[in-house]
Amino acid sequence: MDEHERKLHIKNTFNTVSEGYDNPALRFFINSAKKLPDIFQFKGDEQVLDVATGTGIAALELAGALPQGKVTAIDFSDGMLNQAFPDNHFDAANCSFGIFFVEDMEGSLRHISQKVKSGGQIVCSSFIEDAFQPVQEIFLGHLEEYGIERPPISWKRIASAEQSTALFRSAGLSDIQTQRYNAGYHLENADQWWNVVWYAGYRGLISQLKPEQLEPFKQQHLAEIQKLATHEGIWLDVEVLYTRGRRG
Repeated sequence: MDEHERKLHIKNTFNTVSEGYDNPALRFFINSAKKLPDIFQFKGDEQVLDVATGTGIAALELAGALPQGKVTAIDFSDGMLNQAFPDNHFDAANCSFGIFFVEDMEGSLRHISQKVKSGGQIVCSSFIEDAFQPVQEIFLGHLEEYGIERPPISWKRIASAEQSTALFRSAGLSDIQTQRYNAGYHLENADQWWNVVWYAGYRGLISQLKPEQLEPFKQQHLAEIQKLATHEGIWLDVEVLYTRGRRG
């Protein structure tokens, strides 16, 4: 698909899953957001831009660390950035799990950084290469059995410290640092993994199944996932990479 079709597909997918984006099974978003104040080390009076805010999980955590500051949360849109905000306006900017969805990551990151004052911080969150394994590999393998091609995983474009550092450097940022944090947890059962599938980006893949295939696929897949269960549950490994840089 071309870039326009790709953007439309991503938009439609996340519009579809938005009703369950805060489902407890997807609490890795909350867990990773709680780490952001430690990454930024705010004084407490900063003006912060949160880009690709989704349901506002990261924005709310950031706001809690800014008693005299303010968080402005927007969707990921170059047009919105251009029209709503002047350059050199914010003290810092955050983009959690969003930058890897755009084709021109360097251009988008550079554009975000322009809204930040000289010396201000920009932080982006992504997933580490092996995040969501082995459940993701099982899921993709079952899709292939149903004739659905294994897609490129967008976040793997910046799934290492080296890749993410290179991106930040190419966007003109300096004093670049990376930090890893495992936001994972145990799911109670395979049905909770299905909530992750149904209410996250994986939904776009299972939407390619024919209606009569969905239930057989679900039952087959969850039976395999349940085999991973221990007395603690099913471990959902979600290691997050935070990359921080400063605008020169």
